[in-house]
Amino acid sequence: MILGALFGTAATQAANLATAMIVARALLPEGRGDLQLVVLWPMLAAQIASLSLNEALLVLTASRSGEPRQLFATALWLTLTLSLLGAAVAGIWLAPETLALRPEEVKEAGRLCLWLVPATMLSTLFLDTLRGRLDQRGWLVLRTVQAATYLAGTLLAWHLGAGIVGFALAFVLSHAIALLAAGLRVALAGGFPLVAPNGEAARPLVSLGLRLHVGFVVQVLGGRVDQIAIALLLDSSSLGLYAAAMTLILGLLQLAQSVSQAVFPRVLASEDRPSKAAAVRRTLGLVLGGVALAAFLLFVLAERLVGLLFGAAFAPAADLVRLLLLGIVPHASREVFMLALKADGRPLAIGRAESLSLGFFVALLALLVPQHGAAGAAAAYAATQWLVALVMAWQSRDLLLLR
Repeated sequence: MILGALFGTAATQAANLATAMIVARALLPEGRGDLQLVVLWPMLAAQIASLSLNEALLVLTASRSGEPRQLFATALWLTLTLSLLGAAVAGIWLAPETLALRPEEVKEAGRLCLWLVPATMLSTLFLDTLRGRLDQRGWLVLRTVQAATYLAGTLLAWHLGAGIVGFALAFVLSHAIALLAAGLRVALAGGFPLVAPNGEAARPLVSLGLRLHVGFVVQVLGGRVDQIAIALLLDSSSLGLYAAAMTLILGLLQLAQSVSQAVFPRVLASEDRPSKAAAVRRTLGLVLGGVALAAFLLFVLAERLVGLLFGAAFAPAADLVRLLLLGIVPHASREVFMLALKADGRPLAIGRAESLSLGFFVALLALLVPQHGAAGAAAAYAATQWLVALVMAWQSRDLLLLR
């Protein structure tokens, strides 16, 4: 299972890296920053509007806390409704406010990307349905569909000489194809029980989702507030350089997330706390060892890799990569600590730790970004990861030390 997750992550990250190379060379730092901006707001709207119903469905299904078909049908209707509301908010408020001073081409790409809200929310729900049913093979394969189709669309856009609208269209279509593929897998695996939402199923879904959502929203904001700060305070080129550097960092972080996600349903299904503790400790050792080694190699080779992958125009991103790498090991450990707290029935503890880190992160960004630009954002990111990892380690100590 873990080996499959690693191979799946490697394939996904290879596709993501190839896509990032093409986009960077085609659009250069300023265009890369504009593309990041038009994608940022709808993805943020989708994550906030989800109410974490997808993860609540995963937990209830994996732990056999309800009738799976009724839970899925209720979660599907609720998610569809929330996705329409999220798209409306993004289209009426977020996109017009943030893109008001941008060229018309960028505004057009922003309107196109509103389709990402329902596509992202529904595909995530389908993928977590498969995880809850312990269909690890289907989940692993489908995770690569969006990355592979975006790579294909990006190659086509590059070949045709498309601008930012063409690359945005490729991104939207990749999510649409991923949605269709995930929906088909769910239909083949267990069918689509398209019945009306059921109050008995909705109550535990919404109750657990809201408890999980507190930490999730703060985590999402913590993962994007640096880009928001750069978008609001600096120019598009700075955002493009930062996005390129973060592409390499997220490749390492995805390793930790994939292993944790693959293990999570099995941990939930464990019969006692000692078994859960043993699984979490094994996962933590595997994640930290792999990420630390990869981070060291990337730190040494950052300058050569940035130039080779993204071109000479992105050379300043190498320094950003090194600064970001200072926080990658604690960030990776957070994924395992969150697994531990969720498995131990303490999701609200994640929200408390993430809330503390978000306040700290915002304060550092306000202090460092105006003076040091994108480098200030990278330094703030690294310092924040250490703070929240230490807090979560302390919160998880009872489970981690259990024998």
